[in-house]
Amino acid sequence: MPTVSPIRDRVTPNSPVLTQRIRAEYEEMPCLRLTLPQASRFWHVDQDTCRTVLEQLVTDGFLAHGRFGYMRA
Repeated sequence: MPTVSPIRDRVTPNSPVLTQRIRAEYEEMPCLRLTLPQASRFWHVDQDTCRTVLEQLVTDGFLAHGRFGYMRA
C-alpha cells in the first residue's frame, strides 16, 4: 500500500502547496492565532520554512504578526 508523505517532504519556502494550505486554514478559521513554533508543528514543517511562508503572507497583507502570533489581517 502506498504511503502518503507528510507535507514537509513536498514543500520548500517558495512552495505554493504550503502557502495555499496555510491560507486555507486561516480562511476556514478566521480567529486562528498561532506562534511560529505552533504553526511549524501544525503544518509539520521546519520553523525556517514556516517563517518564510508566514512572513510572505504578512507582506501580502493576508496575515498580521503580533504579540500573540500570526493571525488574519
